Amino acid sequence: MLELVDRTVRYDGRVALDRVSLHIDDGERVAVCGPNGAGKSTLLRALAGPGAVFVPQQTPEDLALTARAFVMLGRTAHLSPWRRPAPADHAAVARALVDAGAAHLADRRLDAVSGGERRRLAVALALASGAPHLLLDEPGAQLDFVQRRALQALLASLDRTVVATVHELPFGSTCFTRAVLMSRGRIVADGAPADVLVPDRLAAAWQCAVSALPEILPPRA
Repeated sequence: MLELVDRTVRYDGRVALDRVSLHIDDGERVAVCGPNGAGKSTLLRALAGPGAVFVPQQTPEDLALTARAFVMLGRTAHLSPWRRPAPADHAAVARALVDAGAAHLADRRLDAVSGGERRRLAVALALASGAPHLLLDEPGAQLDFVQRRALQALLASLDRTVVATVHELPFGSTCFTRAVLMSRGRIVADGAPADVLVPDRLAAAWQCAVSALPEILPPRA
């Protein structure tokens, strides 16, 4: 379970989260949507704690590591300072690379892959950790539509709690069971994607006219 109760976060005197309360049950897949500066990334960081892996928007470009070694960092919590990775750790990394569609990158250096490939490797690191709660900040960023569709299928198949910030509303409405809409540091709507990602609520959050979004919203049951 992930939970915030009346949480306020300030950066340099600016309120990034304004008395936010949120409860997420185990196994939920939650898309956090909203305009830039709404507090989405801050919300993820506030949720982070024991048993949760936070994957930021930016993956370091200049690490002198192979992709395999980078994903192995996700196993850090399972290793003591004096123990080398065991076969189970190598197996978890190999499986995570395959699941993230990044097995072909295993021996490439991190500073020699594209931004989209680094995003997939960051997801692989989170998967390799085995953490029950994954907090993904813009996991679909820099992915083409084929890669994004594969990521949607992967997230939908996981038996873990997934909370992800998303800018692409079609991404937020397809593989998630719940959507949280934010504006100005507050949660303004929370529920099924088909009920939250509707024109009137989106228009209020973005403060601009929104007509109809048939290509974004799935049909109601």
